Amino acid sequence: MNNRELFTRFIYCLLGWGTVGIVYQYTGQVTGQAHILLPSELDNAVPFSPDAIWLYLSFFLFIPLGYFLCPLRKARPLMYAMQLCALVSGAVYLCYPTTMLYHDYDLSTLSGLALSALMNIDSPQNLLPSLHVSLTLVVLNALWSTQQKFRTVLAVIWALAICASVLVLKRHLFIDVVTGALTACGALVIVHTAKFVLKRNTNE
Repeated sequence: MNNRELFTRFIYCLLGWGTVGIVYQYTGQVTGQAHILLPSELDNAVPFSPDAIWLYLSFFLFIPLGYFLCPLRKARPLMYAMQLCALVSGAVYLCYPTTMLYHDYDLSTLSGLALSALMNIDSPQNLLPSLHVSLTLVVLNALWSTQQKFRTVLAVIWALAICASVLVLKRHLFIDVVTGALTACGALVIVHTAKFVLKRNTNE
């Protein structure tokens, strides 16, 4: 990977993830009556553990690695898909802000302290759909490769662990995970369809 390619990947990451940051910060600061989401039976069946904070935080390593490890041809579509996830999610956050009753946790452990620090800077709103899930899945799509099966398996395990951590940590409910996955699928379909149409029009 030469310096030019490295810089190109960095720009895609900056524009893609930067859009997410701007949207998330803005919508998280909007005050209003948030709808309280109640846990389902599935949510109640998932045991709470503050130790899941480390898998949750590994999201912030998984995302940039996606930009720098995926084939270069996938980096731009990844940026577009991530921006689309941010815009769709941001619109939902503004029109239908949601929150939940958060779990009590033990502050005496290292994991508890890390979770406390996260909660001090994170918005109690912006639950549905889960950007944690949608962004993880669009990155997983970019990393997916039939030629590099071992890396793909590792990426799948890591992505699933991140998605599970939001439930174990009680930062999201199952409905947030489902809608986050649907958001990712919708964004990927739109991006790939647009790419196909543009390519076809160019060849005509």
